[in-house]
Amino acid sequence: MNIISDYFRDWSWKERAWLAFVLLFQTGAWFVQDETTFMLIMTLTSSLNLVLGAKGKIEGLYFAIINSAMYAWQCYGIPLYGEVMYHMLYSIPISAAAIYLWRHHLASTGEVEFRKMSLNEMLITTIATIAGIFIYAEVLKYMGGSFAFMDSLTTVVAVIASYLYMKRYAEQWFMWIVVNVLEVAMWIMVYFSGDEPSGLIILMHFINLLNCIYGFWNWRQISTRLAVQN
Repeated sequence: MNIISDYFRDWSWKERAWLAFVLLFQTGAWFVQDETTFMLIMTLTSSLNLVLGAKGKIEGLYFAIINSAMYAWQCYGIPLYGEVMYHMLYSIPISAAAIYLWRHHLASTGEVEFRKMSLNEMLITTIATIAGIFIYAEVLKYMGGSFAFMDSLTTVVAVIASYLYMKRYAEQWFMWIVVNVLEVAMWIMVYFSGDEPSGLIILMHFINLLNCIYGFWNWRQISTRLAVQN
């Protein structure tokens, strides 16, 4: 019990309540929809990844690796090839790299030293993202994937966001906000195409969207407080 209490020592009661609400709400939704245990674990690991990540906890990255493997398997049956390739070939390795890099950038307070992007970095990131979306959409069309442009949009933005996440930039949360808005839209399309289990995934991404909004605010607060320079 001491380990658990020590881990949550720097959490406010609101943050603890939010974590409990997310886990209980998603479990309740899973029970009502009578889905598989696989779907329960996939949605809970997604939320644990983002709630802990928003708080600046390295442990969230371990849940990210588990969730990426399970989410890729779910997307393979749609098929959403862009999502599959992103999670298996990029998200899992980048999360593992982030675990290593974050441990080497801890402040004396135990917080990860998050950073803010310069205006020039934001401009370059925006241009690279837009170009990547259109190029990758053509690749997915050639492969015969479903919802090629939307799949490319969510995948490319997620790729850039994951890299910024690894590099500890607070602005990556803004990109994850965009990703989750797009993911909700894409999975609604999948749901109405006849895939009923997608309802739980829609809920998962909506909860993740709220987590990302908090993460964007909290990381900027931490980076300002620690005054870390690029």
